[in-house]
Amino acid sequence: MKKVSVIIPCYNQSKYLPDAVLSVINSTYKNIEIIVVNDGSTDITEENLKKLLPDNVILLNQKNSGVCAARNNGINASTGEYILPLDADDKIAPEYIEKAVTILDENPAIGIVYCEAQFFGAKNDKWDLKPATVTNMLAENKLFCSAIFRKTSCPYYNSEMESGCEDWDFWLSIIEKGAKIYQIPEILFYYRKYDNQRTQKALSFTNYIKIRINIVKRHKKLYLKQPQVFITLCFLICKNLAYNIYNFIMHHNRQKRGIVCHK
Repeated sequence: MKKVSVIIPCYNQSKYLPDAVLSVINSTYKNIEIIVVNDGSTDITEENLKKLLPDNVILLNQKNSGVCAARNNGINASTGEYILPLDADDKIAPEYIEKAVTILDENPAIGIVYCEAQFFGAKNDKWDLKPATVTNMLAENKLFCSAIFRKTSCPYYNSEMESGCEDWDFWLSIIEKGAKIYQIPEILFYYRKYDNQRTQKALSFTNYIKIRINIVKRHKKLYLKQPQVFITLCFLICKNLAYNIYNFIMHHNRQKRGIVCHK
């Protein structure tokens, strides 16, 4: 039975962390190590954070360096053959790891296993993601961070992508090595939704363009194999630009109406 290392970065999410850890402990698959990486949290002391965790959970403390460094440090400290990143405010179903390990064990060509997902918290709908085919992945990220992959094929999370979409860059790096992707057709991952999420903040239009240019530069070999994806990218950029222009005009008009009313 191969070991799975679950890497949980935590920055000021101590109130959610016990639920994330408990969801892993409740897994039907038992050969698991849990590594929590405290990324310089200020909402709790290191001593009190340790008290929140069961004795068999490994706690690494680092100065605040961002999610990429936290995941990388956790992976470097891990001893498992398979890796599952899990954010401190998310949860997994008990069967997720067991089902993913079975697929990886039986299919050497598969390098990434994920599942269907459900939002919880401020929103409780199913997360409607298109299949993570190579073509779809080149157009936009279709994989949440909590897929399970082989440590031997693991690149590093790139800190240059810290402003957003570090997961997209990471998955493309594994795909470049020839890894295939498999989706378990069940909801086995739960993604917390709440106001002012980091991903939502990151994707301003300027950042949106910067990220996509950086992604293409870093994975140009993949893009050159599928030039039609450039058309999709251009469409998405234009769509996003139109959306931002519309919001700007509407906001400007609301301000003008507000000034008139005050007169």
